[in-house]
Amino acid sequence: MLKSRIREAISKSRTRESIEGYLFLLPNLLGFLIFLAIPLAISFYYSFTDYNLFTTPKFLGLANYAKALGVSFDPQAYQTALVQGKSWFAAVGAWIKPNDPTFWVALRNTLVYALGVLGFSIIPAFLLAWLLNSRLRGMTFYRALIYIPVVASVVGSALVWNWIYQQQSGALNTIISGTISWLNKLIFTAIGHPLVDPYIGWLVLPQYALFSLILMTSWATVGYDMVIFLAALQGIPVHLYEAATVDGASRWHILFRIIVPLMTPTIFFIFVINTISSLQIFSEPYIMTQGGPANSTLTIVYYLYQKGFQRFQMGYGSSLAWIVFALIFIITLIQFRLSGRWVYEE
Repeated sequence: MLKSRIREAISKSRTRESIEGYLFLLPNLLGFLIFLAIPLAISFYYSFTDYNLFTTPKFLGLANYAKALGVSFDPQAYQTALVQGKSWFAAVGAWIKPNDPTFWVALRNTLVYALGVLGFSIIPAFLLAWLLNSRLRGMTFYRALIYIPVVASVVGSALVWNWIYQQQSGALNTIISGTISWLNKLIFTAIGHPLVDPYIGWLVLPQYALFSLILMTSWATVGYDMVIFLAALQGIPVHLYEAATVDGASRWHILFRIIVPLMTPTIFFIFVINTISSLQIFSEPYIMTQGGPANSTLTIVYYLYQKGFQRFQMGYGSSLAWIVFALIFIITLIQFRLSGRWVYEE
């Protein structure tokens, strides 16, 4: 009798604890369902429909995905291109016609942007962390100075860079003009070949606009990457440096034979994080260029925004969102698959 009462009391206590635990989890669970899970499920359904916010969704199946990813073939255009003397590559480009050419432009811009940000942020951040990994006076100030762009507002940073990139009175072109003027006075005017000031339109010329955004984003990303690299550098045992120095290893040998191999997990982490964030770029083109000029800075997420929130093509916009998810998932999966070949795990 006593044992059954004890079991009953324990059972009631466990039930009460379980209820209390679920009640504590309920706010987070509701937030997850209302703001993430349910909207994701709805957007996935809309991606198979023709929906514009004002009419009932009309089920289309895979038509939205076929429109974005599909292509058509025009053999006549291929033959015409060859007759006109164009290269085989150009003829193939005339033969294959995408159903939505703007999507492929946005995809190309997004991939080029991601590669540019990876190159212009990870390598400088690693070198800065390596240089700032010392106990000299003032190192804390320099570390904080480089980290400031990370905590700065995207809008504020965009306004500053917009002033820097101004074609006529921007800081960057002013420096270039001053440098060219000084070189002309010093050398080129005397030899009869003065340099011409280009007055580069950083944000108004298609060949410079995307690079300008890459440079701006890299500037804002370097500080975060540098802090992560610095923490990893400070986690490397000091005795490894001392042993290498005693053996006569140079600073460059220590860098490439000890530091880089031990930091490959951190490099991989930064590589994945930067790739994911770069493929979702939206704020910079939205604030700086609105996807122009001539769609040279149009990215997939900004194109998604145009379709869904400016032209109210919610069905097609939802399909673009899931294509972005699939692209990020595939690229991240490839990165993890390849990491075993170069990431050193202790």
